[in-house]
Amino acid sequence: MAEYIVSLAMKTVLFDLDDTLIRHDAAIRGASEELFVQVLPGRSQDCNVFVEKWISANASWYRKFYDGQVSFQESGRGKLRESFSEYGCVFSDRTADALLLEYWERYVGLCQLFDDVLECLGELDEYKVGVITNGQEAQQINKLKHCGIFSKFDVVVTSQRAGAAKPSAEIFVYACKQLRESASDCIYIGDNLKLDAIAATKAGMLGVWLDREQKTSEIDFYDRDKINSLSQVPALLAKLTRTSTE
Repeated sequence: MAEYIVSLAMKTVLFDLDDTLIRHDAAIRGASEELFVQVLPGRSQDCNVFVEKWISANASWYRKFYDGQVSFQESGRGKLRESFSEYGCVFSDRTADALLLEYWERYVGLCQLFDDVLECLGELDEYKVGVITNGQEAQQINKLKHCGIFSKFDVVVTSQRAGAAKPSAEIFVYACKQLRESASDCIYIGDNLKLDAIAATKAGMLGVWLDREQKTSEIDFYDRDKINSLSQVPALLAKLTRTSTE
């Protein structure tokens, strides 16, 4: 860490949301399985293939939403129709919206915190704490409320609210303005190396990669800025403070 010039005023810790604080992948898999059974009962042998197709479609249609090409509702209809197209399913907008509403309610209901989240947040009383996340405003906030941690954050910035999505520096700059902090006084922690750690670093923050699965082969350079659990955050902050005074 000695290579970094860390601000003595560093008082802000920011987090990604999905698969950093909340088990997004598990929730989307569970909700999409229930959706498939609802639409095509008796086709359980095809469920696993459908889930993988849904996850892929979800990523591509959310990117269109982040880029402003479609509305949130249109992105949902798009992934629904794309994922079920090979099964001969055709949905009107009304039917698609009804199915999506049930899916989103199931998805939010299945969201759970990682085991290290509450302990980590409990150690950050001396810091401003926030979330920067790509996603639709209402859904992301509902997930935080469902998991009981919304009140723990000084700011929650979504790509919809900021008008920009990671990896764009604009969303990080927007969060700094909301917090009235400079980027150099902020640490940003997330599970995606490029969208989170590298993007935050390019925006002027100290980007830290949360590598829960220990994917050390991706970029060894980030060994310096990598943690494997949020339980390591307090020690990281203490180390940065010591380093900045040396």
